[in-house]
Amino acid sequence: MESARRSEALREEMELHLAEKAAELQSDSMTAERAGAEARRRFGNVGLKHEESREIWMTRFWSELGQDVRYGLRTMTANKAFSALAVLSLALGIGANTAIFSLMESILLRSGRSRVASGFELA
Repeated sequence: MESARRSEALREEMELHLAEKAAELQSDSMTAERAGAEARRRFGNVGLKHEESREIWMTRFWSELGQDVRYGLRTMTANKAFSALAVLSLALGIGANTAIFSLMESILLRSGRSRVASGFELA
């Protein structure tokens, strides 16, 4: 959704620039049709400009992501005790969650399947 809105805004802005340049050329005693054609010629390939802008958006995303990761690593190395505590908390939480899920799966899910498969029906 965001990408479509951004593309539409870019298309409108390019049309605005073309219209402004055409109006400027028209005020210099050029016909409207000729001014529009000259504005498009000077602006260049609209589709190519649109694709170049999209590439810049993606490059910016990856660049900012890299900056954020470096900042996070720098912060973690600066506060080693806090980072160790956070990693330990996450490890314990994930481990406990996995253990409980495995236990419940073996008790509830697998035992139910084996009863149905062996001919017993669940009430």
